[in-house]
Amino acid sequence: MTEQEARDFADVGKDMGDNVIRAAIRAARPIPANSDAGPRESEWKPVDLWARYEAPPLPKYILPPIIERFAVAQADSMGVDPGGLAMSALAVCAAATSDRIQVQVKRHDPTWRESARLWVALIGTPSTKKTPMMSAAMRPLHKMDTQMFREFTIKQEIFDALPAQEKKTTPKPAQRRLRISDATVEAAQEVLKDSPDGVLSQQDELSGWFGAMDKYSAGKGAMADRSFWLQAFNGGAYALNRVARGASLIPNLSICVLGGIQPDPLRRIVSDAVDDGLIQRLLPVILKPAVLGKDEPQDDSVRHYDDLVNRLWALSPPPCVDGDGILRFSDEAQLIRRALEARHLEMSAAEVISPKLASHFGKYDGIFARLCVLWHCIEYADAPTLPGIIRSDTTQRAADFLHGYIVPNAIAFYTSVLGLSDDHGALIELASYILAHRLENVQHRDTQRANATLKALTAEQSRKLFEKLESLGWLEPTLPPPNSSTPRWLVNPAVHDLFAERGRREKESREKARAAIMSVLGEAA
Repeated sequence: MTEQEARDFADVGKDMGDNVIRAAIRAARPIPANSDAGPRESEWKPVDLWARYEAPPLPKYILPPIIERFAVAQADSMGVDPGGLAMSALAVCAAATSDRIQVQVKRHDPTWRESARLWVALIGTPSTKKTPMMSAAMRPLHKMDTQMFREFTIKQEIFDALPAQEKKTTPKPAQRRLRISDATVEAAQEVLKDSPDGVLSQQDELSGWFGAMDKYSAGKGAMADRSFWLQAFNGGAYALNRVARGASLIPNLSICVLGGIQPDPLRRIVSDAVDDGLIQRLLPVILKPAVLGKDEPQDDSVRHYDDLVNRLWALSPPPCVDGDGILRFSDEAQLIRRALEARHLEMSAAEVISPKLASHFGKYDGIFARLCVLWHCIEYADAPTLPGIIRSDTTQRAADFLHGYIVPNAIAFYTSVLGLSDDHGALIELASYILAHRLENVQHRDTQRANATLKALTAEQSRKLFEKLESLGWLEPTLPPPNSSTPRWLVNPAVHDLFAERGRREKESREKARAAIMSVLGEAA
């Protein structure tokens, strides 16, 4: 595959789930009900409410070559989804990259800076081998962290053996770490006091991670834990004030997260948890089923990946010759970033359909900048000094990966795993009723003629459902008839053509149900 073919492949990835994004954009700027022009065909294409959006395969020639070769080679050997390995490796590389390496996102705003910090969630059944994937990616970081911990314990033993008087004037050994696992918030705070460059939290089961936050039920402790993790996603100084431990300061509360979880527990967690945006900070990766791995001689991809993680850990910010040691985008790269910022703003209009998906999209400006820092550092990990300018080609590759792989995975997660909207079941019921009866227009009265679920809706609840179907291209608002103030919607004729077979099945199902009820009533008489 050539680089141009790879770029075309990324464009296909960008189009995945585009119906959902198009619906969101349309919802943000709807066509007036009394417009003479009528709806534009491209903006009135109905979304298939029954569709399951699938995550795309890992694109080629967009990832840094070392990461791509490692992911593909290990995936062949293990029989797993290379996308899970690639995203795990990116999370590890982000954790190995010092938080002192930052990019100033906007040219004239020195207050908005991002470092390489990612939260990755591998989503799949146990057969997808989530833990082996994470372990393979974590290997070099685990080795480095183990060595650092050994050095700390030796220094701690020497300190503990000092006379009491000498201990008073000798600083305690710093416990600098690269990773934490199954650590309480209190334990993580102690590690982070001496780890200003950030650490990685590896969670074999994210359900336990979420559960640990809720150990205090709905009390203040649970909210304090969630606040800690929300801050850890952003980085920056964090003040501690505890009665038992006293006051202290974490110079930089920065944690990358890499974890796995099964779809069913995650659905329950999302349903029960406080919607504070914590889940939306995770980059979901929908894993494909594992296959039989290969037992063949391997190339040097694993060794090169291990070396990369070590080099990233040793990497320093760019020299402060004429500036402040902060990365900046080139002029061409800024154009790419600004175009993406405009696209992300349109995508966040998905709030009309799915507030959770819109909240996730709202994080993309910062996540994109973090990807650019990571791509830049990986590409120059061998250089004597890190260049201070992020080039446009680096920025474009990060943009292609974000919209060619991460966005489609997010759409697959928020539509197929969680459901397109919080009331997706009611939307399906209403759409099925429209198809079964080939309705040309609808109003609240129509919901009262449907099944028990829709009959229970109030006029206001019906209106909200109609507005969501409008955003999804199924309906179009129209003026009510004279002497009436009841809101009314036209049905997009295309739904009866595109979903004719489903409408036929729905009609047959309803007729069979009606016949069965009449039969039972007849026997009872």
